[in-house]
Amino acid sequence: MKDSPYSPDLFMKGLYDKIYKSPYENAKNGEDVSKISEEIRTKAREIFAIDKIPCKKSDFELIPVGKALDYPEYTLQKYTVEICENLNSLVYILTPKNLKKSAPGVVALCGHGYGVRQILKISKSGKKKHFNYFDNYQKNFAVELAKKGCVVIAPELFGFGEARLNKDLIKPFYISSCDELSHHLLPYGLTTATMRIYQAIVCGEILLKNQNVNPDKLSCMGISGGGLTALYASLIDERFKKTVVSCYVNTFRESIFSRWHCPDNYIPQIIEAGEIYDFASSIVPRELLIESGKRDKLFPIDASIKAHENIKRVYNLSGVSDKLHIDIFDGKHAVSGKKSFDFLSE
Repeated sequence: MKDSPYSPDLFMKGLYDKIYKSPYENAKNGEDVSKISEEIRTKAREIFAIDKIPCKKSDFELIPVGKALDYPEYTLQKYTVEICENLNSLVYILTPKNLKKSAPGVVALCGHGYGVRQILKISKSGKKKHFNYFDNYQKNFAVELAKKGCVVIAPELFGFGEARLNKDLIKPFYISSCDELSHHLLPYGLTTATMRIYQAIVCGEILLKNQNVNPDKLSCMGISGGGLTALYASLIDERFKKTVVSCYVNTFRESIFSRWHCPDNYIPQIIEAGEIYDFASSIVPRELLIESGKRDKLFPIDASIKAHENIKRVYNLSGVSDKLHIDIFDGKHAVSGKKSFDFLSE
């Protein structure tokens, strides 16, 4: 490889050390953690700037689209809901059959692929069908949670599937609109992550109004890019009592900054506020379960373990080490489910 004395390589490598400062480095007890975590939550609200989204709605009316699909253990209904002026969100609600009491409610957030259908086991036409795309790395986890007795809401995240730009809808189903949307939102002080986090929070509000959901058992789960959304939505909105982040908790340096990732991972000024593990730590004292694959090439396991140790320290200082759960599984970039499905359905 040819070298140039004018290459920005060294400059880019040095930025991290110059700018990142560990917010929890000097924390010594639970009181310190409580103060720092509140500061980080405040910074997260500023960084993701949900308040900058214009014309947000406050009441969310679910309008059914087509007939419900009937499965032995649950029903699946597609809805449209206006979340902002000129922006409708597509959501699916999975309701277990024979519910005898209010159930846990879970916001299920898909990762990159062909959109929300990848966690629902259905085709584009809405028919029952099983896809095995990208090694089925998302494991139809919305369906698995419904089978466990959870009421699940799964949105088509901004830029994925049916929520792509119109001109992208003719492209192969696995090509998202993330690139253009991410770039074009920046001049407005917004990001793709901002829009998806807002969608997740709206879905949480919808579940809280669902008569089948126990409001004290509202949770959020996401894989990969959906894990990013789940993490920051839970950080910003403390109504989420449990959070599962699958294949995202790592370090910016060893994952997002070490190779090409989708532009939706790059958030202006975020490194000034903290590392991925600092944001995850700030969910304390609520319950957090992290899934990390030993053979995940996108989020390398050594850096994930480093992140886990930092989060453990914060939870230990707060005296709630039992609220942190970690599943290091022998797999690639994928949902595990070994611990998380029971964790959310309890």
